[in-house]
Amino acid sequence: MPKESDIIRADELTFEYITDESAAGGKAIDSVSFTVKRGSFTAIIGRNGSGKSTLAKNMNALLFPTGGKLWVDGYDTSNEEYLWDIRRCAAMVFQNPDNQLVSTIVEDDVAFGPENLGITPGKIRDRVDEALKDVGMYEFRKKAPHLLSGGQKQRIAIAGAMAMHPDCIIMDEPTAMLDPKGRSAVLNIAHKLHRRGMTIVLITHFMEEAATADDVIIMDGGHIVMKGTPEEVFSRADELRAINLDIPIAVRLAEHIRAAGIDLPKSIVTEDELADFILKRTETHDKGQ
Repeated sequence: MPKESDIIRADELTFEYITDESAAGGKAIDSVSFTVKRGSFTAIIGRNGSGKSTLAKNMNALLFPTGGKLWVDGYDTSNEEYLWDIRRCAAMVFQNPDNQLVSTIVEDDVAFGPENLGITPGKIRDRVDEALKDVGMYEFRKKAPHLLSGGQKQRIAIAGAMAMHPDCIIMDEPTAMLDPKGRSAVLNIAHKLHRRGMTIVLITHFMEEAATADDVIIMDGGHIVMKGTPEEVFSRADELRAINLDIPIAVRLAEHIRAAGIDLPKSIVTEDELADFILKRTETHDKGQ
């Protein structure tokens, strides 16, 4: 059973797709165990087909375990009696926002989730306005979603999740279809929500995004092959390359700097951390002259 500090806990979780009545489609998730702490920011990385999106759908009870157990906020996801409790706790944002935008007006779309939760109209109005302001889309509240850019649509999808006031938001590759500006906007929103105390689970294949998380889980072939802090995971660069995963640009640059004979802390995994180190080193050098 999960601890109170665990908002999500998996114990030997398995999910197997069935392609027809008699044939198994293979285990997309194969006996994985992990925890997501309340208020944490967890990134899940893996190649296409590694099982990370299937894992995300299990965390939102869109799919049910075919083996093992998964709890969300203490609720067993294999028990359909708890379906709406689970989804009230853990909201989902998909890779393609068009797959979850349901209305012809932005504010109506954001209101859809709270309406289904039975929230009173007055409170829904407050939640919709608050969520749209938080994602910088309030001025577009009367627009039609299909007229917006991909990044704007994704922010609307996030606002719809936020309006349900979940404890956790699971983002399944929300930046995969966006340009760099759109990716940055979505990641900034995720971190803003995290700073407020919300649990964020980010499924991504962008290593720079994962480097900003509290915890990182690496999946390959339906298994968890690595987990820990960004510093712990990305310090194992050779192991990541062995399963055809890249490493953050800052980690790659740090490798070259160390190879040149400059002592550099292993804890550096983001570009900001690397820039800060170089700046401080330069300042120290200048003062010594």
